[in-house]
Amino acid sequence: MHLFVLFLFALRLLSIQVFQNDKYKTLAKQQHTDLQDIPAKRGDILSSDGFPLATTRMAYLMYAEPKKLLNTDETIEKLIQILKSSDSTIDTDKLEDDLHKLLTLDLYWVLVRHNVSLQVKEKIESAGLKGIGFEEEPVRYYPEGSLASHVLGFVGGGEDSGLKGYFGIEGFFDGDLRGKSGRVIEEKGALGNPILVGGYKKVDTINGRDFVLTLNRAVQYIVEKRLKEGVIKYGAVSGSVIVMNPETGEIIAMANYPTYDPKDFTKEVNIEDKETFAKIERKNLAIADTYEPGSVIKSLTISSAVDLNIVNPQTTFSDDGPVSYSGHVINNWDGKHYGIQTIIQLLQKSNNIGAAWVGHLVGSERIHKYFSNFGLGFSTGIELEGEDAGILRDSAEWTDIDLANAAFGQGLLTTSIQILNAFNAVVNGGNLMKPKIVSKIIDNGKEIIVKPKVVRRIISEKTSETMIFLLTKAVEGGESKYFNIKNYQIAGKTGTAQIFVDGKYDSQKTNATFIGYVPVSKKFSMIVRLDQPTSSVFAAETAVPLWMDIAKDLLVFYSVTPDKF
Repeated sequence: MHLFVLFLFALRLLSIQVFQNDKYKTLAKQQHTDLQDIPAKRGDILSSDGFPLATTRMAYLMYAEPKKLLNTDETIEKLIQILKSSDSTIDTDKLEDDLHKLLTLDLYWVLVRHNVSLQVKEKIESAGLKGIGFEEEPVRYYPEGSLASHVLGFVGGGEDSGLKGYFGIEGFFDGDLRGKSGRVIEEKGALGNPILVGGYKKVDTINGRDFVLTLNRAVQYIVEKRLKEGVIKYGAVSGSVIVMNPETGEIIAMANYPTYDPKDFTKEVNIEDKETFAKIERKNLAIADTYEPGSVIKSLTISSAVDLNIVNPQTTFSDDGPVSYSGHVINNWDGKHYGIQTIIQLLQKSNNIGAAWVGHLVGSERIHKYFSNFGLGFSTGIELEGEDAGILRDSAEWTDIDLANAAFGQGLLTTSIQILNAFNAVVNGGNLMKPKIVSKIIDNGKEIIVKPKVVRRIISEKTSETMIFLLTKAVEGGESKYFNIKNYQIAGKTGTAQIFVDGKYDSQKTNATFIGYVPVSKKFSMIVRLDQPTSSVFAAETAVPLWMDIAKDLLVFYSVTPDKF
């Protein structure tokens, strides 16, 4: 019997020393070592003038140990007094109910409140409330509130209990912004205290990188204010505006409405149509919402034909009535017909029959190649999480009607950033630029400059000059003339695109777009898009006046000298 017991003991010893050696070494090490993580500071996101748009500050998590509370009711009363004194908007009744539920739980530890300030923490500690404690926690702070929220994105809890970025800059550069936590490892004795002569190892913390954006804070504010006014005035579901430097591809401003506050990204929507609102409020419509662009595409169609020496401003075509392609009839948006017309008049009247005619002169393969080179059907590569590439079907799949439709902006899906970036190539001399939202990265004091990047040349400088002339004439003699800015030449194009609903285009639901450029300035180009305006379905009566209102503010901001008297 004794031999059998000794045999079992020997087997157990063999198992521990040989087969489970690593497991027990790890357990022993854990009992005699103390591991302490040192969280890295999340990097800041700054505007072009160096002002923080997103930063991290230390706050406190307040917790309770219900079993250690001396007097629950008295504790609740004192907490309400202190919290209410620091924030008068707190609902006292709700706070009392919440605290009572938490502090009467049969638990050893409960979370009471996030984001407690140092001042409030010190007041609560000085009240001597036994069973109430605090832990440090990093809190993301957005000093400008909702300003540029769709560009910034937001943060939430990550898998490792740190801050994780979602959408925008926070999401796209999450790894760079997070940095790398440090760690202190030291030996401890039987009572859990550090051994002075024991082992000690420290892994340094690597703080997150800071990102300086190309966004101009003042321009962003102007754009957001005007956009909100415009969406409300014209009764649109939503709206987007992007302002860029057409020469460099820099994003000067990018705004959407409705918008949200990044620090309250989970806040409940308090409007009737919550479902519709929730789909768009936190979505960066400027880069992620695709739509048929309509007649703004005519600027690309005509550019292609001019670049191939197929047409010039005085080339004529005949507009004598509706035209049939592949058994489908194409008509002008206003149902009118104008006889012999020039390319200038085509753009001024936004003539669909003329655009389809030009498209067929260029041909499916060549126009598809130009559209692809302009970036349609591809992500622009902007450094924001959530960009959609849109849809440009292969030209091999096109019929005659598909080519005709594509020439005036139907049958393809684009985003606002794609359209503006393509338009920039039309007016900047012919180069497609990569949209640039980050101007520099600061890594531990070292600055990394992000330079403008030319993706490709698409059209010649001569073609670009011709297109600026044509697009200026389009504004001077088209529907936009009623809102044109006095003493300034504007080169631009409208787009009123009916929305496809239940298998057909709905004439009462449109995407209204205006895209434009001030040739004398060269400082900015801009796209304005309104989704389903109700005051009028036409871009000339909604998107155009909003574009002009913003442009007037920017011309003053940039002190641009008039070029037309």
